[in-house]
Amino acid sequence: TTIVQTLAFPGGDRESVLAVEQSSAAGLRYVWRLVEVHATGDTTRQRFEFAERAADIVAAARVLLFHDPNGPAEHPGYTTNALSRAVYRRVRATGSDSLQVMALERRGGSLAAALGFGATGGGRAVPVRWRGTVSLAAPAPVPFPLLIGGRRTAVPALHLRAHLLARGNTWEPEIWVLADSVYPLLLKWVGHWTEPGNVLQTVRVDPPRSAELSRVRAVDDMEHVLESSCRVELPGIYFAFNSAELDPASDAALATLAGLLARHPDWRATIEGHTDSVGTAEANQALSARRADAVRARLVGGHGAGGARLRTAGLGSTRPRESNATIEGRARNRRVELVRECGQG
Repeated sequence: TTIVQTLAFPGGDRESVLAVEQSSAAGLRYVWRLVEVHATGDTTRQRFEFAERAADIVAAARVLLFHDPNGPAEHPGYTTNALSRAVYRRVRATGSDSLQVMALERRGGSLAAALGFGATGGGRAVPVRWRGTVSLAAPAPVPFPLLIGGRRTAVPALHLRAHLLARGNTWEPEIWVLADSVYPLLLKWVGHWTEPGNVLQTVRVDPPRSAELSRVRAVDDMEHVLESSCRVELPGIYFAFNSAELDPASDAALATLAGLLARHPDWRATIEGHTDSVGTAEANQALSARRADAVRARLVGGHGAGGARLRTAGLGSTRPRESNATIEGRARNRRVELVRECGQG
């Protein structure tokens, strides 16, 4: 499974791709790649590997909100991307439970890293343990917008509010988690105690495509859409934030697409790049064109697709699918589509 998150904070944005590299009886192992762009023009790129132990997914009462690239991959006693099953079930049963959160306090630098990644950037980062409770903010699950396999879906989410104390300070973030007792994934976290405008949100989840059955279904789905409507949004394509650099997690989806094109050597198609509206129209058009070109280059050079029948087009922010006023809307608008030249065989 691949999870895409966006962090919006005063002075910048960050997008990260979390790939579940291994799921076993021992737990989950992640590779996390992120790019953060600041209004000053500074850019941070990082890669982390970390793990959630199975015992902690079941019972941990602590959540870790950052990662240190020089630290250990495992953090016994903590979950990182979800509440534990035990905390989730107690909150559902009684309305609240105790919770500890380990976050970063930035001294002399940006606090953007306080929600989600390790001790980097300007200033000095100090881990701070917050203790308190997490409680239901709404009595029943609420719909939460999420892209799953490229399709907009409303998943059930628990809306929670935490009351946390540390060093004489109070922090009351709002939290949404997937209403699922097996893995209550963190969907949204609003507010750091010094920067209440921070919003960390999961915007996209793509199911695994490594199994042969998943690959066959993915090809069948895209083939059907291209035959019936001649246009399909390509799931599983990931770019670094504000960049045309393809994330390695895109390789499986590109291999699937190359296999589909090989089955239809008579098809000619255009790869379209689309962006959200952040930035100038000129910059977005150029970025979307570079992204479309990058997909074509990887298909041709890495997967042997016939380049003569693949064109590219960059459409920038001119064809939004949803409103650019929301995080999830902007995520929906950042996409790559394949358009078949219909009227062929």
